[in-house]
Amino acid sequence: MDKTNRQIEYLQETIKAVSVIIPCKDEGTAIGATVLKVKQALEKTALDFEILVVDDGSGDDSQKEALTAGARVLVHPKNLGYGRSIMNGMEMARFPLIAIMDADGTYPLERLPELIEKAGSHDMVVGRRAFNRNNSSLTGQFFRRGLYLLLLYLTNVSALDFNSGFRVFRRQHTLPYRNLLCPTFSFTTSQTLIYLLNGRSVAFVPIAYSRRIGRSKVAYFKDALRTFSYVFLIANIFQAYRLSLLFILSGTFLNVAIAALASAGLVSAALQLGLHVAVSLFFVLCLLALVVQPLSQIKLASFDDSRGATKGSGA
Repeated sequence: MDKTNRQIEYLQETIKAVSVIIPCKDEGTAIGATVLKVKQALEKTALDFEILVVDDGSGDDSQKEALTAGARVLVHPKNLGYGRSIMNGMEMARFPLIAIMDADGTYPLERLPELIEKAGSHDMVVGRRAFNRNNSSLTGQFFRRGLYLLLLYLTNVSALDFNSGFRVFRRQHTLPYRNLLCPTFSFTTSQTLIYLLNGRSVAFVPIAYSRRIGRSKVAYFKDALRTFSYVFLIANIFQAYRLSLLFILSGTFLNVAIAALASAGLVSAALQLGLHVAVSLFFVLCLLALVVQPLSQIKLASFDDSRGATKGSGA
């Protein structure tokens, strides 16, 4: 069931204020223009707003450019990741309605007021990107397609754009899940997935998408591994039977194939036993690898939160 297309009517909430969070890592050539475009778009509305740039360990003049353009700047002394930047920005934000976007000039920021208005009747509004050869590499398109198919199978949830970085949502619907949200590139993918699995209303608005200013910082292979591990973790929590079925069917198929080879006399009984054990261990280790890494992140995040609470109570 596509939970994004339900025939449901929502009460219209009047939006009065928004906090705009822009994660930034070495975007000195683009961040100033991005902040100014956001200001120009929102100054045409009656909204109270703030622009908070989260400088995630930049080594250039990103901080200076953001301050000059009129933004608040939250500084990470070292790189903590795209997702962690957004979550830390949310905790510092003045207003509960949050808008996020990239700092690299890829999104049509003049459409921001439209997304904010639509958020009055939806839990989250996402700018749905239109990809082509001019604004997306073949590697990026391949990664997005593979991710979509994986999400569709594991969760039975479809979406028009899982990981667009141009979106509006409410802080109170996101922060309770911060330990399940990917702290790096695929924060938005995990956020979209959690919203849909919880039955929240997500609207997708078609937008233009431009080629970025500067060099992309996405490491597709590394980020793909981390993304898939979080996807499996979320699926294991919300749709455990589908993940279990995947491993059961795969293991059964391989074990049947081994038995067929043995019955044909192509492998010995000892080798057959060894292969069965190897297949079983392989799937157990795969499951552990996919689940343990995000779980370690959850424990570390919980430890950090408890330390922060202890410090706060002792102040």
